[in-house]
Amino acid sequence: TLLCFYASSSKFTRMGAARKQSLEQEYQIGGQRGASQVLACSLMGVIAAVLRRTFVGPDGPLNFVATTTTCWGNRLTLAYVAFFACCAGDTWASEWGVLSPTPPRLVTQPWKSVAPGTNGGVSWVGLAASAAGGIAMGLVHGVALLPLTTTLSWTVRWQEIAALSWVGLWGGLGGSLLDSWLGATVQITHYDPVEQIILKRAQPGSTQLGLSILSNEMVNVVSTGATAVLAALCAKPLLAFWS
Repeated sequence: TLLCFYASSSKFTRMGAARKQSLEQEYQIGGQRGASQVLACSLMGVIAAVLRRTFVGPDGPLNFVATTTTCWGNRLTLAYVAFFACCAGDTWASEWGVLSPTPPRLVTQPWKSVAPGTNGGVSWVGLAASAAGGIAMGLVHGVALLPLTTTLSWTVRWQEIAALSWVGLWGGLGGSLLDSWLGATVQITHYDPVEQIILKRAQPGSTQLGLSILSNEMVNVVSTGATAVLAALCAKPLLAFWS
């Protein structure tokens, strides 16, 4: 799941490089993920995986009739999937959404158009990409578990893949919207209306949107962490849909 996230995100980051370079001053053709970005897009997922291994046991299938122990296994598995679904949903939405043929709308004021690349801007292309990214993470995780479920019927195995893809959908779409809301409110965007480009920092004549409270990495930490925790807390109703 982790490898799929990084491989796909790196590929999409390089997609439409010339267009992205003309819209964002900070864009780098080779990718923009430093150590802090990698940590923000890995830490909570790794913690969930370690906790599951330590307190529940080796990786295994979901249990749709959960006891106390397997219930925690379900919660931590869903936290892991939802975490990477949010990471992928946000990244895919950013990389595809900025290439949308129509201007994005500010998530807090959907009647207001903003420049492509603005923190908090959403488009139909970006929303579809966030849903697809989330589903992809759930699907990959479900398929990766198939070798551990050989004693189960194919009906149950497909049920598990469907349930994880369902969690991925909501983790990707919901987490991306949460990230956008945070980006529009507590993360600052500097924009040069003359050059029509998103700036790294304020310059004479530039406009700004949002408050300078959280960095991009911190927004990612908050949105992915909240999505993972919510998925763990809502494990029962999420899985009940497929029981």
